[in-house]
Amino acid sequence: MKTITSRIVLFFTVLTIALPVKAADPVSFPDLDGFIKKTDFPVYDPDNLWEYINGGAYTYVNYQFVDLHIAEYTKDGLMIKAEIYHHKNNVYAYGMYTQERAPDYSFVDIGIEGYAENTLVNFVKGPYYVKIICNDGTDSTKPVLIKLAKMVEKELKGTTSVPELFNKFPAEGRIPHSDSFIATEFLGYGFMPGMYVVPYEIGGKKLRLFLTQADDAGKVTEKLKDKAGSTKKIKKGILMLKDPYNGNIIIKRVDNIIYGCTEECDMELFKKFAGQ
Repeated sequence: MKTITSRIVLFFTVLTIALPVKAADPVSFPDLDGFIKKTDFPVYDPDNLWEYINGGAYTYVNYQFVDLHIAEYTKDGLMIKAEIYHHKNNVYAYGMYTQERAPDYSFVDIGIEGYAENTLVNFVKGPYYVKIICNDGTDSTKPVLIKLAKMVEKELKGTTSVPELFNKFPAEGRIPHSDSFIATEFLGYGFMPGMYVVPYEIGGKKLRLFLTQADDAGKVTEKLKDKAGSTKKIKKGILMLKDPYNGNIIIKRVDNIIYGCTEECDMELFKKFAGQ
């Protein structure tokens, strides 16, 4: 009986190991009038993304990249490529998008946010970061790229709102289209969890507010204090750290959230930000 039971356990163990990993949701590319659509491209994952974008793959993988689907549209010598980068969730997709956009781009109302030029349209929606790229951009191609981008966006599921924690940042002095999510090593420290960062300009001062949410926020705070050359208590719960590499850093921990400020910190803005 013991032998039979062991064999049964072994059988189900092997069966469990052999079960395939659940595939990601299928991605559908729309037809574009007058263009020939081709979709028989490899689906790239974290193990082989480097084959497609070489050194750039490292950053995408850090942003919890899942897979990449590609389609190509051709017409009269014009080639348009649609790339859909699927990430773990909307935070990482938006974070990756913020690493490749600048505040002075020409923004369009697609998904959470997007921008357009004659040769490309990039946007993010839910867990998807989408790039629409063409080989020969002119004033006449931009509307075509935007049209395709809106069609692709319609096919994708997911939120069109920024990640929720960005709503904790004050509106006053906030520099538009410049927020970011830093997946790893904020301020050069590997122990820092994913960080929401927004730059400000107030009264001639330039500063960055940041926050992170983590179950071990207390331990992260202690590590930051350990790295500082000195620590000074400013107000109840507010500390100023003299960081040897990043200058003065103001922080306040509230439960599992760490609020922070770097560069020319404005205390009134910080207190409003940290809820004091």
